[in-house]
Amino acid sequence: MNNKKNWCLLFLLVITFCCVIGCGNRLTKITGTVQFSDGTPITYGRIVFDDGKHSYFGTIKNDGTYITGGINPVEGIPDGVYKIWLASTEKTVDEVYDNDNQLISYSTVEQVAEKFRYVDKTDLVFEVKRGGPTTYNVVVEKP
Repeated sequence: MNNKKNWCLLFLLVITFCCVIGCGNRLTKITGTVQFSDGTPITYGRIVFDDGKHSYFGTIKNDGTYITGGINPVEGIPDGVYKIWLASTEKTVDEVYDNDNQLISYSTVEQVAEKFRYVDKTDLVFEVKRGGPTTYNVVVEKP
């Protein structure tokens, strides 16, 4: 009887330990930069980490840096292998305004090569894993 009590106590201790240290789905914040091969940073847009089922993103700041996460970037992303692509990187050009200074038309020009703008075309891959790197610097090409 005493042995059964010891096993139950050990089981409860293991479960408690796993809850405290996070044995379940651990989330990791990934940070880095997005830039062209000449070192010029991408100054806007989003970097997307896609595992085929879920997408996690980070907003690219003016200096080219980002932090990934779920809906809230400080949450981080779960362990897994992710294809990396960029969204919303087009630049607005040829803006036309009316007499009231209201924008009436514009054109956009993509800032990065097509292969970096689509999950099915990108060759960028990053693995998020416990104890692994938490920085991923991305270098892209111009169109």
